[in-house]
Amino acid sequence: MAKWFGDLLLELARQDPRLCGVSCDCWGFLAPLAKEFPERAIEVGIAEQNLIGVAAGLALRGKIPFAIGMNPFVTMRGFEQIRTDLGYGARNVKVIGGYGGGLMFAGWGCTHHALEEMALMRLIPTMTVLMPADSYETEQAVRAAAATEGPFYIALAGGTLPGAKPEAERSFTVGKAVQLRAGEAATLIAVGPMLPAALSAADRLAERGLHVRVLNMHTIKPLDREAVLRAARETRLLLTLEEHTVVAGLGGAVAEVLADAGAGTRLRRLGVQDVFPVLSGNQQDFHEQLGLTASAVANEVIQELGRESPTAP
Repeated sequence: MAKWFGDLLLELARQDPRLCGVSCDCWGFLAPLAKEFPERAIEVGIAEQNLIGVAAGLALRGKIPFAIGMNPFVTMRGFEQIRTDLGYGARNVKVIGGYGGGLMFAGWGCTHHALEEMALMRLIPTMTVLMPADSYETEQAVRAAAATEGPFYIALAGGTLPGAKPEAERSFTVGKAVQLRAGEAATLIAVGPMLPAALSAADRLAERGLHVRVLNMHTIKPLDREAVLRAARETRLLLTLEEHTVVAGLGGAVAEVLADAGAGTRLRRLGVQDVFPVLSGNQQDFHEQLGLTASAVANEVIQELGRESPTAP
């Protein structure tokens, strides 16, 4: 069983005396560490800029701080400090979006939506950006960050991907997408909470004789260019799927890869279409209204492939 973040942090802290935790009103995540190593767990209160400043100072003293806050606030309020104190100095700080990613708190309004976290974090030179899809990937992402020098952003995820292999048979490598379905008709490139919808859409399409590839793009930066370009060569259509603005997120990153390579494969970016989603309801309600459900994704593939026409003689 994958370890919960708090227990994993304690395990890693036992192995490396440099590891410590800094919380921005997320003390529950540090509770196991604080119980055994109280001097290595710090609470700064609701002060994201201070969170990053304290973590940067600890890194300057040779520590490996994990700085944890709520996704929208740690990335937006702390952006300048993450950019300047961590990115510019390539500080060995691991910024953790503990909860509130994407539309998790849909009904709380745009102030609590994390629809820019991938875009903001991948803007920063030296930053590695990981968006795990479930508990297993979260554990592997945290272990990789602890073992790698330099700043990281990780948005924690829980649960288990539908139909996932046993953990002993799975793999996770920073910068390498995981192919979850094979297919030649189209490729769904999904991230984080949108993987279940991508997998369900692939199953629906398979019932209609359309076999689509599904890529789990858990690393947003460095993006797996090879996997994207291979999909562009081997399938007729690419669709990105993200619970995030399509501007500069996963869809934007994939579009950049295709443009730089001169690839002519069609791309559709499914996500929040450059708007503030002022809606009512929970996360699933928002998915339905924004066209991010499995049925909507499957219909999009069918519609796009249906636009193909034979070459004129």
